[in-house]
Amino acid sequence: MSEQLSTFWQDSVRKFKGNPLDFDFRNIVLKYLEEKRSDVFTHYLHPYPAKMLPYIPLYMFSIPDLCPPNGIVLDPFCGSGTVLLESLVHPIYRRDVYGVELNPLARLISKVKTTPLNPEELEKRIRRLFTLFKRCNSKDIHQPESKKINFWFSEKVARELCKLKFLIEQEEEDDYKDFFWICFSSVIRKVCKADPFIPPPVLLKPQKYIRSPKKHRFLLRLLKRVENQGVIGLFREAVNKNYNRLISLNSIEEITEGKKQASIIWDDARKIKKGKLGVKGIFTDSVAETLPTESVDFILTSPPYLTAQKYVRTVRLELLWLGFSENFLLKLQRGLIGTERVSLKEIGKSNRIGIERVDRLIQWASVSPHRAAEIVSYFRGMKQAFSEMYRVLKTGAYAVIVVGDNQVLGRNIGTHKLLVDIAISFGFNLEVILKDEIRGRGMITKRHNTGGLIKEEYIVVLRKDVQSN
Repeated sequence: MSEQLSTFWQDSVRKFKGNPLDFDFRNIVLKYLEEKRSDVFTHYLHPYPAKMLPYIPLYMFSIPDLCPPNGIVLDPFCGSGTVLLESLVHPIYRRDVYGVELNPLARLISKVKTTPLNPEELEKRIRRLFTLFKRCNSKDIHQPESKKINFWFSEKVARELCKLKFLIEQEEEDDYKDFFWICFSSVIRKVCKADPFIPPPVLLKPQKYIRSPKKHRFLLRLLKRVENQGVIGLFREAVNKNYNRLISLNSIEEITEGKKQASIIWDDARKIKKGKLGVKGIFTDSVAETLPTESVDFILTSPPYLTAQKYVRTVRLELLWLGFSENFLLKLQRGLIGTERVSLKEIGKSNRIGIERVDRLIQWASVSPHRAAEIVSYFRGMKQAFSEMYRVLKTGAYAVIVVGDNQVLGRNIGTHKLLVDIAISFGFNLEVILKDEIRGRGMITKRHNTGGLIKEEYIVVLRKDVQSN
């Protein structure tokens, strides 16, 4: 099957004449590998916005010409770990993989998603936690430091969440504790008074849906239910489901014996280092070594969208309950590539990137200084990220970038073309561009008037120039 996929891949490259080729990753993988991806392994361990379609890495990892069978994979924007997981569980070639991610919740999800646990020990720890919950007196347990917790949660729900959080905090600082944190985090949105149809938390107002009777009735029942929701019941359900998902990793010998591993090595793709990840997605030391030059055999990643996906806002409530402060969240949001929280002072007077088409776009968008600043900030960050990808990638190796085009001030800016320009400026060669229709995948489908819809994503395949210095 791998040979057929390789032949199919080579034919696609030969057909490429500059315009993106339509490509249906799901159907191609189902046809040649007969592998399905839905709630398999740990993909559904925890919801997260804008997750990569698993069929993309599943396909790419099947082509030895792209990714050496024993090579090291890097995802510098690993999100909740789709690439990391697929690298470990690939049906033909299983590889070690590194992940870099700025959001601590995403790092936590990625870690738990790819870390096998001993079933007997996990069952023991689960029984102990539920026993302690029954015995615990929650009078002296305090809720997170946020004035708006009572705005989003009923008093009963907040009290039970606090009790559960307190008990998890008493667990040993190890991988089992992180498993409980993930299960805890996964129930937060299920018990809050947020609109389930809008990814970033927005207070649920059923009257907004009065013209849709079925949806209106559903939301009225939902609002009543979350006021008195039993947190421990939902937590128990999450624990049971995630137990079965995680134990599925034990069916792969290379994972359980540590022959193939996924490692979250750092937080910032603009300066990739190799640090040590601790509990709750937090790096345990400030001292880390720079990831060596030319040490990676293949890069597969989906960079942030320009002002299109509100990553931190979408998981804000989960981060607060995990113990991250409002100030930390604000700092985190400002540090993201693609953030809307851009300070004009930080951008400075220079509004040039040094890439012709990007600079023309900035000049065009200057009618809106803040929007122009967002563009400058985004492409500056992506230039730094491409510089690092080029540095750590071995000469002659491939980098695959999955990106969606979006609009700025009502205009489609062709993000994938601009990123190709940046990549070429560092010495990458463009091999092929594929185009796949987006069918859900947790994307925001309706945003502010200038954002536009992201209906398809472009898979840009680059190669580090063999002749580069």
